[in-house]
Amino acid sequence: MEEERELLAQAKDGDREAFWELASPSVDPIYRLALRLMRSEEDAEDVLQETFLKALDRIQDFEGKSRFNTWLHRIAVNQGLMKLRKRRSDVFSVDAPTTGQNGEERSYELVDFSESALDGVVEGETRDVLEKALAELPIDLRTVVVMRDINHLSNAETAQALELPIGAVKWRLHRGRTLLRDRLSSYFQERVGSQGGGES
Repeated sequence: MEEERELLAQAKDGDREAFWELASPSVDPIYRLALRLMRSEEDAEDVLQETFLKALDRIQDFEGKSRFNTWLHRIAVNQGLMKLRKRRSDVFSVDAPTTGQNGEERSYELVDFSESALDGVVEGETRDVLEKALAELPIDLRTVVVMRDINHLSNAETAQALELPIGAVKWRLHRGRTLLRDRLSSYFQERVGSQGGGES
């Protein structure tokens, strides 16, 4: 943390090498987030580049109240949403309230739901199924799941990056993980059924 503060001070003094040393550990996590938000490698690369250029331009605005990585996640989400808004006008904003099935505004539940839907999913066909299920989540849920379960930000860091109450982050994470588990459960049941059907 002390090293980060020193690099930040140097970056604010105009030292670009210090900025990139500070920012470089976040390149892969920001790209993963952008890729799953945009669902396009080309757009994800654009968001990645725009995020770091924006951060470099606005480095004086960063007050150190959160981790630098958390601040970069916030910029990346904003850049991604701006690109999505240009693509379609009805894109969900991560700052918008979540509504229930009957259109009522949901009260955010403080849910302790620590087990990740991604646990045990490593590669191959199952990973492909998970990526497809993740891509089908609403963007508000998908953003939180990626930040928590793939980039391993804490609830507090995710809340800071998205400027949401921690309760909202927990509810969206709970809902997103539940939907992913449902998709994966259906997939495994179908696989077991097909394998069982092939036995003589």
